[in-house]
Order: sequence, then structure tokens, then C-alpha cells
Amino acid sequence: MAKRRPSGDGMVRKREDGRWEGRIVIGHKENGAPIFHYLSARTQKELLEKLHRCMEEYDGAELTEDCRMTLGE
Repeated sequence: MAKRRPSGDGMVRKREDGRWEGRIVIGHKENGAPIFHYLSARTQKELLEKLHRCMEEYDGAELTEDCRMTLGE
């Protein structure tokens, strides 16, 4: 059985085409469901760097589905 990652730490996996895909939770909808931000990269190291940068950018942000802020902002 695979080890579970801590809550809010995101998800990392290798796709069938060889690229790496990851996601992090950046907010929650009114019903409590998570809002995800997806990323992809050629290597696992590159993906982890991108995920950590995103986690730093969204740290402390209170995003909801009614929020007018785009992911680029």
C-alpha cells in the first residue's frame, strides 16, 4: 500500500507518456470540495520545484469559487 501524503501537500504521478503531473489544493468551494491547480513537467525534479513555488505563492490565500482572482494572478 502506498504511503499517504500529508493533507495539502499535493499529488505527484508519472503519466503513461513519460511526463510528470502534479496538483495542489489552492482553495475550497462553498460545499467544502477542494479547488485544484494542476501542473506538468518533463522530470519529477522540475515538477516538484514548480509545485513548491505554487505552494509558496498560494500560502495564506483564501480562494473560493466566487473569487475573481485568476490562477495567473
